[in-house]
Amino acid sequence: MTYMRTLNLRALAVSSLTLVILLIVACGTAGQPAQPVQQAEPQVVEREVVKEVEVTREVQVQVEKEKIVEVEKEVVKEVPIEKVVFATPVAGVHETERPDWVSIGADHHYNGDFVFVHRANPGFLDVHYGASSTTTLLPSGPRFNQLLMYNPQEPKEIIGDLAQSWEIKDGGKNFVFHLHDANWHDGTPVTAEDIVWSLNRMAQPDVTRGRVTAIRTFYEHGSAVAVDDKTVVMPLKFPSSTALGWLAVDYYKMYPKALESVSQDDFNCCFKNTFGSGPWKFRSWKKGDSYEFDRNNDYFKDPMPYADGMQVFIITDYARRLATLKTQQVMGRYNMGGILLADVEQVQKETGGKMRVLKGGAAGVYGFWIHWNRPPLDDPRVRKAIYLALDRHEIAEIAQGGSALVGNFFPPGYALSEEEVLSLPGFRVSAEGGKHPDDVTEAQRLMTEAGYPDGFKLTYNVDQSKFSRTGSELMADQLREKLNIDVELQVADRATFYAQLRDGTHDFSQIGTGLYFKEPETVLAQWYFLDTLRNPHNWAHPRFTELMDLQGKELDSEVRRALFREMAEILNEGEGHWVPLYWTATSGIIDYRMQNMRPPYHPHTIWTWEHVWWDPDAELLGPDAPPIE
Repeated sequence: MTYMRTLNLRALAVSSLTLVILLIVACGTAGQPAQPVQQAEPQVVEREVVKEVEVTREVQVQVEKEKIVEVEKEVVKEVPIEKVVFATPVAGVHETERPDWVSIGADHHYNGDFVFVHRANPGFLDVHYGASSTTTLLPSGPRFNQLLMYNPQEPKEIIGDLAQSWEIKDGGKNFVFHLHDANWHDGTPVTAEDIVWSLNRMAQPDVTRGRVTAIRTFYEHGSAVAVDDKTVVMPLKFPSSTALGWLAVDYYKMYPKALESVSQDDFNCCFKNTFGSGPWKFRSWKKGDSYEFDRNNDYFKDPMPYADGMQVFIITDYARRLATLKTQQVMGRYNMGGILLADVEQVQKETGGKMRVLKGGAAGVYGFWIHWNRPPLDDPRVRKAIYLALDRHEIAEIAQGGSALVGNFFPPGYALSEEEVLSLPGFRVSAEGGKHPDDVTEAQRLMTEAGYPDGFKLTYNVDQSKFSRTGSELMADQLREKLNIDVELQVADRATFYAQLRDGTHDFSQIGTGLYFKEPETVLAQWYFLDTLRNPHNWAHPRFTELMDLQGKELDSEVRRALFREMAEILNEGEGHWVPLYWTATSGIIDYRMQNMRPPYHPHTIWTWEHVWWDPDAELLGPDAPPIE
């Protein structure tokens, strides 16, 4: 563990986030130093589905365009804010034809390993338990499949993964999944009983789950039925506009029932203890050096994946990772996020375009957790004082170099407009552009009223990433200056960070994270559902809990938006356990010869590398090529 001194710095931020709808379809699919992306869109069998898509697009064109133009003029630097339109699942059978690009990839199989660079060691390997894309999903996820997935070529569409097709019946209260003929890595067939067991494992009450807790809201543990070896009926508690979207997120992996006797600790610790049906099989892990995969030659989506294996080299130092990209020692970064867009743009220029920028949605958010039930932070006046005293604009400007947006609890432009957020205590600025003095005065009054006019000492659990360290240094400096709070920063590798967050070893914990897909409920699932890794001490508020339940059942998008607006009002009292600082877009970079990689909204979806291939004859577009987005 490293102890750090704080720095004095300066900030402001601008950017915006996008929320769009899921277009419900059905199907899915992955391969010398790197490549771009192309993908074919699956065909929808039912007429009803096609009609729903048309109606949804009309709503977007009417509302979205006008708003984007208006916001871009005023505040948007990187990502325009879009209107969120929610889709309701359409009854009928949903199935997809095999896309044309599958055959193109088969002609470009790479005889060797794809080689990437990554920033962290694996941590919790159970994808149902872990909450980090960096230390859980990316190292462990490629070994598994979901029932559904997002279309690699059209990342807003849902297609089948292990599900060859599915039906929505009884007014949306029952999902029926028909499975592919697929095998687990041990050669045994994937059956409906395995799927039922996996759904129940994710929904199991009174145990810690990371990013799959949303399933508990729409699915009753123990209610799914295996009709036969290849058919699963999944009853829903109520018709849901988000259930299919959740099941397509990469964390919702299906496990073989043969793993039911594996303990939680054994599931988390070691690759050798678990296996899946996915495109890649575990080969080796050398802590601090690399982890590797072999191609699954029995994959039900053959000819995918399009390489013999994958090697992921672990380099924790930010500058060294950039150097490996500039010198093309690897085919790209293994993930998106955790790197400035300006830095990957510079890599593209310095390599003459041989390394190509990837740009995702504004789904990243930075903030920190408060150990809210431990003195002195158990006093809501103290939590509110901290919430008010911070200069988020300074933190965002310096940490992200002006490419971030000072934002609130929910994605920018959804529950509250940007103008409304920037008028709130804790987020507003003075007429001169600095921290609003009334917020500091009120924060100091609250500290005195709580009995801490001279402050106190706190410990701060900080992820080792550049952005978390910079943000926490600024935050600690601000709290010392304004509230006499002495913050001791303790920097840890990411896997250790999450263990310490879970165990409550510190007063504060800070890390960047992101949404799963374009849906505000993803905020609730991460920070406000109970028994989830990112709400480690089960903070709750009676009315807020009631509103969460109501929004899950509400299909009218405007009524639902009003519920989120009321939730935002409660959270903006500043007495919760999670304090947002700013929102930002995700970026990455790969070799221009890596083909068929279209970045998702956030790397919690479509991130197994099963659908990409290597084309040595790909066109080099040069240093000024637009980003792949």
